Amino acid sequence: QLYENHDGNLNEKQVSYAKTIHSCGDDLIQLINDILDLSKIESGYISTDFVKLQFHEIANFVETTFKHISENKNLRFAIDLDPKLPASMETDAQRLNQILKNLLSNAFKFTEKGEVKLHIYEANKNWRQDHPGLVNAQKVVAFEIKDTGIGISKDKQNIIFEAFQQAEGSTSRKYGGTGLGLSISRGLADLLGGSIELISEIGSGSTFTLF
Repeated sequence: QLYENHDGNLNEKQVSYAKTIHSCGDDLIQLINDILDLSKIESGYISTDFVKLQFHEIANFVETTFKHISENKNLRFAIDLDPKLPASMETDAQRLNQILKNLLSNAFKFTEKGEVKLHIYEANKNWRQDHPGLVNAQKVVAFEIKDTGIGISKDKQNIIFEAFQQAEGSTSRKYGGTGLGLSISRGLADLLGGSIELISEIGSGSTFTLF
């Protein structure tokens, strides 16, 4: 309310200061929430609530959440639901949405031009790591998030999933963020019986897939 200056009694510099206070407050809230999430995951003090979730609900949530961001950055945003998918799946809706939100936020953050695409399809053993939960599952759903952003070098692709790590020391200064989103996402993926895999090259964008 202060920086919106409805009464018109603040000068330009005061409005700018109020915006800075508001922005720093937001950053601190995000950091605290991320640390709490991570500590819950690491201590095992986190529960799941599995419900039947329609795929079109997931698509609607993602579109509503990121439509204005794609428009502001002038990026194409495509959501592709494979017609062979069943109508629904059983999972924890809140945790799944949290993972997708983290992965898509990163995709938009590190993409300056081109597009971000979410492709949801039935996976056909196309995950690369040996994961007993996936190997023994009757069916596996893949949520593939592909961007045309800056990409991640091969030697940095493992460390970005560790807490407080980002691909470059300058990344947090240029793009912001706590460096906890991917660590939290991987922990939540484990909780839901899945995994997150990454394919990326510098300058050619990144593809994160939640199986």
